Amino acid sequence: MSRSLSDRVRPWLGSAVLHVAFVVVLAVAAYNWRSDPPPEQLAIEGDVVRYEDLPPTVRSGKPLRETAPPVEQPSDPQPRDTPTPEPKPEPAPEPLPVDDSAQKQADALKLEQERLAAERQAEEQVAAERQRAKDAEARQQKEADALAASQRAAEAAAAKRKAEETKQQEAIAAKAREAEQAAAAREAKLRGEREAALKKALESEEEGEAFARSGIVDEYKAMLTQTIERNWNKPPSARQGLQCTLHVTQAPGGTVIDVKIGECNGDQAVRESVANAVYRSSPLPAPRDPRAFERQLVMVFKPTE
Repeated sequence: MSRSLSDRVRPWLGSAVLHVAFVVVLAVAAYNWRSDPPPEQLAIEGDVVRYEDLPPTVRSGKPLRETAPPVEQPSDPQPRDTPTPEPKPEPAPEPLPVDDSAQKQADALKLEQERLAAERQAEEQVAAERQRAKDAEARQQKEADALAASQRAAEAAAAKRKAEETKQQEAIAAKAREAEQAAAAREAKLRGEREAALKKALESEEEGEAFARSGIVDEYKAMLTQTIERNWNKPPSARQGLQCTLHVTQAPGGTVIDVKIGECNGDQAVRESVANAVYRSSPLPAPRDPRAFERQLVMVFKPTE
């Protein structure tokens, strides 16, 4: 970055120096053209007279009487109407050589001072440009450092957030796996329980069917029906072919807890008389085989004529 900035500034500084030198040359030319020419210096020649060599009258300070030379009268004066010849003009003295070395030295000194001033001004401008370029470079470097620091901070924050998100996702995945494993374990357990219950039910059903085929259950229900029929008080409204379905709940030992009459072709008096017969038969007789005992009995009350 520093090398490219110097390359950009160097042509500009060279152009500035050339412009300043051109302006200085124009200023010097204008000054020489407008300034008046130096006055000519006249050389005066004379003899040096010492005071001791002066006459006493001059040294005393008294004025000297000048004796006028006698005027000679012309012997033959010219007539008045004769024009007097004009005097010839004396030739102009030749100009003395002018010594302009001092003026040239002054002009050269002035030009040198102006050149040095221009050089100092150009150097100051170059130094100022270099300082501005240096300040700009330092400012750019500071901004670049601040931007890099901000980017590093943003990257660190993003990495931290990503790590936290990854950790959370791993925790969620672990909990999901645990939940799946627990659900699979519960499902396996329930499946085992269902299979065991089904197996037990099948076994019970098979045993029940075998037990039913043995005739013990039918024998038990026929015995109950006979007992209820012995305790039944037949109402006048009972007709031939009476048939009622009974739902009896009994406790161990045969104690009747509840009686409900299902389908029945008798009237209300007949239904109530059948229910009362069941309650009067409590406790119901026990079966010959304890396996035939059922707490929820469903039987058909069909009395004989």
